[in-house]
Amino acid sequence: MQKKLTEGNITKNILFFMFPILIGNGLQRVYTLVDTMMVGRLLGTNELAAVGASSVIANLFIDLCSTFTAGFAIVIAMFYGANDEEKMKKSLASTYFLSAIITVILTVAGLFLAPVILHWTKVPVDIQPMANKYLNIMIGGLIFTLIYNMMANILRSLGDSTVPLFFLVTSVILNIFLDYFSITKFNAGVSGVAAATIISQGFSGCACIVFCVFKRKILGVKKSDFKPEGKIYKMIISQGLAMALMLSVVSLSTLILQTGINSLGTTMIAGYMAGRKYLELFMMPGAAISMTAANYVSQNFGAKLFDRIKKGVNQMYLISLIWAVISFGIIFIFGRQIIVSVTGNDASEEIIQSGIKYMRIGVCFFSLLFILVITRSSLQGLNHKKTPVFSSCIELAVKIIAVLVLVPYLGFFGICITEPLIWTINGIWIYPAFRSILKKEIILQKK
Repeated sequence: MQKKLTEGNITKNILFFMFPILIGNGLQRVYTLVDTMMVGRLLGTNELAAVGASSVIANLFIDLCSTFTAGFAIVIAMFYGANDEEKMKKSLASTYFLSAIITVILTVAGLFLAPVILHWTKVPVDIQPMANKYLNIMIGGLIFTLIYNMMANILRSLGDSTVPLFFLVTSVILNIFLDYFSITKFNAGVSGVAAATIISQGFSGCACIVFCVFKRKILGVKKSDFKPEGKIYKMIISQGLAMALMLSVVSLSTLILQTGINSLGTTMIAGYMAGRKYLELFMMPGAAISMTAANYVSQNFGAKLFDRIKKGVNQMYLISLIWAVISFGIIFIFGRQIIVSVTGNDASEEIIQSGIKYMRIGVCFFSLLFILVITRSSLQGLNHKKTPVFSSCIELAVKIIAVLVLVPYLGFFGICITEPLIWTINGIWIYPAFRSILKKEIILQKK
């Protein structure tokens, strides 16, 4: 249901909005883990490495779809929080139009660049054909990914994080079944795994549109709403581009880091893949709080409730710190069992130990990671785009240094410490920057 995040108990609003996102993100990660487990156990190490190497590239295009629409939704949330229905409708129309254009651009660019990126990231020659098949199918189905993410982000901008969860649950369940049958019954290999993902996302996205047409009349727009209004288009495009630029820089840095991982060989790729998938699962509460921060801050910024913004962000820091401590305990106690659940007991000890090492080093720095993502999203909610983009540029610089210096001299350990180093550097300066920007906004409001 729609909910104003500008009213009521702050902690309750945050938790009620966050939990459906957390469950949804968790389900996506669980699916990814199940997907990885099926590939690793039913197909083999080479297939696991192929999916691992190509999924990084596929996720670049998928995340671009999500972040563009998330940026557009921030503007929708601002006008919703300000109770300006006319501008909100125009923002919706602009979002629908721009999303269609973005889908075409990203699909064409992705299909053209996929083989080049695979070669550039030094994917081992023996797994390149499988990686290329997986990648082409995933990019070819970007339209379905964008439809779901666009509708989900719009619904969240109105304070509704429950409906997107419902359709996501359906998609994940369908995806798991299609994965299993594509591998065991149709012998479709990694191509079948990719096709199962696209079919499931297509179902979820289309179902979400049907629901909104009949149940969320507020999302309907008239022909006149599509009439360009310079100020609104400028806000939407600048927010979408800023978030996409930030993600592009982060994803580019991830691709650069992947070249370092790929240079270590198939065994290290498999170990990293196993550890990364589970570490991402433990990162999910931070990601959910980050998405909550963007919507919470943007609605309250539209309503000019700055004291409420400050209190809400502090509550989110506290919640994330509690989860960081819990994650630390689980990973250090059950690290081996976690990795073996992906690789199987027959995997080499080198793969297992690599996965454990990657997880344990990363979780020690979760508190700084969570501060970073919450603060960055809060700044976007305040319509400040330069600071988050700058933090992503720092990430790019550190990962370039990692590939050129840390990996050649430290090997896999260099990979393990790269992201914690980024979280530390960015976490130290971005919080004071946020407090300074919020203070300036309060002063401007009083004038």
